[in-house]
Amino acid sequence: MGFLTPLFLIGLAGLAVPILIHLTRQERGKPIRFPSLMFLQRIPFQETSKRRIRHWLLLIMRLAALTLLIAAFARPFVRGGMLASVGGPGPEEVVVLLDNSYSMEMGDHWEQAVAHARSVVGSLRPRDRASLIVFSETPRLVHRSIPDPARILATLDTLGTTSLATRLAPAVKLAATTLAASTLPRRRVVFVSDFQRTAWSPDPDATLPEGTVVENVVIEGAESENLALTDLELGRESAGRRDRITVRARLVNAGAAASDAEVTLAVDETDVETVAVHVDGGGAAAVEFAPFTVTAPFTRGEMRLAGTAAAGLEQDNSLSFVASPGGDLDVAVADALGPGDSNLYLRGALGIAEGAGFAATVTRSLPGQDALDGTEVVILNGGPFPGGTQGDRLRAFVEDGGGLLIALGERSSVPSVHQEFLPATVGPVSGTGGERRLGFLDYDHAIFEAFRGPRSGDFSQAVFYRTRTLTPTDGQVLARFDDGSAALVEGRRGTGRVLVWASGLDRFWNNLALQPVYLPFVHRVTRYLSRRGEVMPWHLAGSTVNLGSLAETAGSWEIPDGAVAMEPGGGSVPLDPARPLLQLDRR
Repeated sequence: MGFLTPLFLIGLAGLAVPILIHLTRQERGKPIRFPSLMFLQRIPFQETSKRRIRHWLLLIMRLAALTLLIAAFARPFVRGGMLASVGGPGPEEVVVLLDNSYSMEMGDHWEQAVAHARSVVGSLRPRDRASLIVFSETPRLVHRSIPDPARILATLDTLGTTSLATRLAPAVKLAATTLAASTLPRRRVVFVSDFQRTAWSPDPDATLPEGTVVENVVIEGAESENLALTDLELGRESAGRRDRITVRARLVNAGAAASDAEVTLAVDETDVETVAVHVDGGGAAAVEFAPFTVTAPFTRGEMRLAGTAAAGLEQDNSLSFVASPGGDLDVAVADALGPGDSNLYLRGALGIAEGAGFAATVTRSLPGQDALDGTEVVILNGGPFPGGTQGDRLRAFVEDGGGLLIALGERSSVPSVHQEFLPATVGPVSGTGGERRLGFLDYDHAIFEAFRGPRSGDFSQAVFYRTRTLTPTDGQVLARFDDGSAALVEGRRGTGRVLVWASGLDRFWNNLALQPVYLPFVHRVTRYLSRRGEVMPWHLAGSTVNLGSLAETAGSWEIPDGAVAMEPGGGSVPLDPARPLLQLDRR
């Protein structure tokens, strides 16, 4: 039992006041006028103190009344579970919340949980109604307010654990909704879980109806030894079109004793290497395999624990990934001045990259058809848009999936026949109004999303002295100057992309090339135009994947009919082109 306002209990000390008054109060005689004293006997008067209590029952009743009044102001309550066994005249609505997250697979936790759930359901009275909710990342209402316990008992035999983490707040909200719809006079919620420390996150909406009795059944057992593979990382080294992948991870020991384990790397279901790892109790050790060459797209790999080390939680004994060859990204820089100061910073930025980098070639004009066929991105650096057959070849290159970046300069011009191909109309040089800075960036776009957080890159330090006026037509404005004029406009042509930058990529018209954001900005723009987006090699269970963006990265604007998602265990999930979001809730 507890009290909501325990400070009122200080009033109990006041119960001693009437007792002290009763014991210390003195009685004095009262004079009475009488006409004759001849018939009265003279008796000496003596003052006495009340030194004893004669009416004990009356005193106790008065003190009890005061005690109950003080206790009422202190607002007593009974903690959840203490009244669960108290019978009542009316039936009861019982909601059983059963945790089936991946941690419940440890030892015999799941068997204990099911047994407790069966005990609760089996103790229901004839007029009671019960609901069953299983929960991990998200809750699922299996049975809603049914009077038949046998149905719930049969369902418990068919349930199992999942690969997802524990989240208590959504389960509480679903239980509250179920109880709110009940008309029964009594309500009870029974939580059956191991109550992971990370399972609860504050949520003001996760509250149960007033008067609901809560029982917590904590599932626990002896400490189990468990080794877990985590933090998978793929290191990539490219030499031309060949990619060498180095697989790294960490092996975490949740037990108290040191452990020796063997970890095996399999590529396309073929074991390629096994390494021995020693992990101290409560510690972690790095796991690294020798590099291997990726030759085919969507090469499937798996890292797994071998032998007796695979005891404990089955879900964290392996890590799966997908890798595809990429190699250096071929970039053609068309600059009428040739290699020199006008593209010095651009060449330097493209020459610095981790893993798969950029293979940049600077030419005075657009490359020929053979060279263009092996190019993924073309950058027109301060020069005109080519006319004639070269312009037609460049348009076809973009419409077939290539990327085009136009960095405008003094010599930039666009033939009228190709004007509609650009997402914005190029106007005259603007620079007489003084210095300008970037005032708006679309941080939801793939180019700028990496700069969203604090200390991730400050574009406001870049000063622009001269720019070309851009009037968007059918393009999307990704960046604007502080006067509202467009700085970067994107357009899509066929299956390719066109970006028009209102200033140069050198230090003559701005000082962006001298800012720390210049290098990642050039990298992200170039990779975005190549459609080699940053594809995650692996995802956590419980996350959601946008299949539409993956299809776009693979060169398609939509999910093909009949496409499936391959599961790490070898199964497949049919995909619906109309629903591009895939919830990863299977092993």
